[in-house]
Amino acid sequence: MTKKSFIFIIFALSLIFFSPAKAQEPTVKKKAVYFYSATCAHCEKVDSYFQAVNIYNTYDIEKIEASGPYNMAYFNKFLDAFSVPADKRGFPVIFFQDKMILGDEPIINNFVSEIEKVEAVEAPTPEKVSEMLNVEQKTSKPLVADVSLIVLIWAALVDAINPCAFAVLILLVATVISAKGRRGGLYSGLLFSLAIFVSYFLMGLGLYKAMGFFNLPKIFSFVIGGIAILIGIANLKDFFWYGRGFVMEVPFSWRPKMQAIIRNVTSPMGALGAGFLVSLFLLPCTSGPYIVILGLLAQKENLGHTIWMLFVYNLIFILPMVIITISMYLGVRAKGLENWRQKNIRLLHLVAGAIMLFIGGYLIYNWL
Repeated sequence: MTKKSFIFIIFALSLIFFSPAKAQEPTVKKKAVYFYSATCAHCEKVDSYFQAVNIYNTYDIEKIEASGPYNMAYFNKFLDAFSVPADKRGFPVIFFQDKMILGDEPIINNFVSEIEKVEAVEAPTPEKVSEMLNVEQKTSKPLVADVSLIVLIWAALVDAINPCAFAVLILLVATVISAKGRRGGLYSGLLFSLAIFVSYFLMGLGLYKAMGFFNLPKIFSFVIGGIAILIGIANLKDFFWYGRGFVMEVPFSWRPKMQAIIRNVTSPMGALGAGFLVSLFLLPCTSGPYIVILGLLAQKENLGHTIWMLFVYNLIFILPMVIITISMYLGVRAKGLENWRQKNIRLLHLVAGAIMLFIGGYLIYNWL
């Protein structure tokens, strides 16, 4: 072996042993976000399929159980980005890159083939999806809010024209006027209305938070729609057969106690306290429409928007109380107002019944 050949062999071996080995590039899993409900049978079907074919190990999937208003709000942001109508939203649904698959069978049949067509190297977010789809973030969220606001206004009007609330206020303001004069009656009526507003607002917020723990969109909407229809039928019963059986007002057996509380009020501050107590008596005859609205808000809205919606609802609810208070301050007699209430009590129940039947039918129709 010549000296040159020996040097060449040594050089070649040094290249083999001392050259840096090419690092094996780690496999990057494609990413997806999967929303499901712990009580959804369709979601269980998808989860079983994912485990059976090792989907969770093959892909980087972020699982989000969308119970409560906060995860639900995040879920709705994704659907807003894809312009999914309010009545088409549900579980299970999976997002990756700028794609969405909704429903158990579509996910089982199409997820693997669809995610393999795209890069999906980043976890999707509503903002990224909107940017990729070149869709403004307005999409369907305003539509949901607008529809909810329309239903909310009608339901609040049903509460607002409830005759038992009118009777309580007329008696209270008349009692204080006789003791303290018109100015005292004005302050008492306004503070009483304020107490009712605060009580119902806080009760509504508490019920909303409680409802947020349940996540049965379709079933719950049917239940809410059914409740609205039952309330409507009960009010129609009071139009045709008022006084027979139960009434959609304060139960007759409760009225003497409530009237005793009112008759003992002789000052504006007493009216404020009475308002908080009387709100408990009024709750059975005014909670129906409120429950319907709270059920809708718990499914579709975030906390900030719900606070605003509850404010609007309760403002509409106490508006007739404020009007009656001002009317009595300006000289309208309590007897005249009470006669008007008694004369139109059946008509008020007819209007309330028709509105609640419409709301119930609307809610059920949207889920069919």
